[in-house]
Amino acid sequence: MSIDPKQLLIDVLRAKDASRSRSVQTQVGPSELGGCRRKVWYRLNGQVETNDNELKLAAIMGTAIHATIEEALALADPTGKRFVVESEVEHNGMKAHIDLWIPETGAVVDWKTSKVKNLAYFPSKQQRWQVQTYGWLLEKSGLGNPKTVNLVAIARDGDERDVKIHSEPYDPSIGEEAIAWLEEIKKTSIAPDPEKDASYCKFYCKYYDSSGELGCVGIKKELTKPSEIIIDDPEVDSHALLYLQINNQIDELNEKKEAIRASLEGVIGKTASGVELSWTTIAGRQAIDEKEVEKLLGFIPKKEAGKESTRLNIKLTKGE
Repeated sequence: MSIDPKQLLIDVLRAKDASRSRSVQTQVGPSELGGCRRKVWYRLNGQVETNDNELKLAAIMGTAIHATIEEALALADPTGKRFVVESEVEHNGMKAHIDLWIPETGAVVDWKTSKVKNLAYFPSKQQRWQVQTYGWLLEKSGLGNPKTVNLVAIARDGDERDVKIHSEPYDPSIGEEAIAWLEEIKKTSIAPDPEKDASYCKFYCKYYDSSGELGCVGIKKELTKPSEIIIDDPEVDSHALLYLQINNQIDELNEKKEAIRASLEGVIGKTASGVELSWTTIAGRQAIDEKEVEKLLGFIPKKEAGKESTRLNIKLTKGE
């Protein structure tokens, strides 16, 4: 019997991940504070996981990177007195494991894995809430007196030059804000509305359920107008406006580029500044004549040409 190496890899990694204590815990942890309210509500209420197609490889890779860092710190500090790794803290029903606590400087450190392209908006509000809550739990449990909280982003597709650090003073009010967010969800008797589009949820939420019988179907575009959903997250608002601004700038630059191209039509040579210009003839794009194929075969054979993707549609409504 042949073994598919890809499927073997996925199966063994998923099995190992499922055995981890964090994968089976039912408590809400700091990393979930500020995330999807419905997802947190499901965990609080013991909802069964319904999504067998959740993509987990990025998270598993992140876990592997954490383990390697933990081993390196153990070698650097065999006694564990200088660098306290995976310190368990608990207060008022919330338990957490802090990636790194450095008592001599009062620094709380949390490792994050990312892609290089996502570092521009690191850290998010949710990540800041998480690390500040670590500091809050550390202080409340009486195990330490944090001075700073630090987020370190490690790009899975980058190198040492791409490591990004965010550091800020420890502020207990931020941790309390995050805890208050959780308390509001605990008071809710029915599941909050979905917060993400179904095209995202089906790959990244353990409670996604296309049937809607047990879990969440996400936001369905065909049933919901975007204007009917009010987003109260200022970070999302800021990023959406910036996206529009950049998109408009790209359009303007493309227009200028095409105008300049027209002015250079047919020009060949080297300018006084050392810019060399030349032109190359490129054959026109060819396409299969589907009507002719169907006429010959009686049908048009098709195959999957790539992975399913999503497209962002964004516009300014001006308060409509």
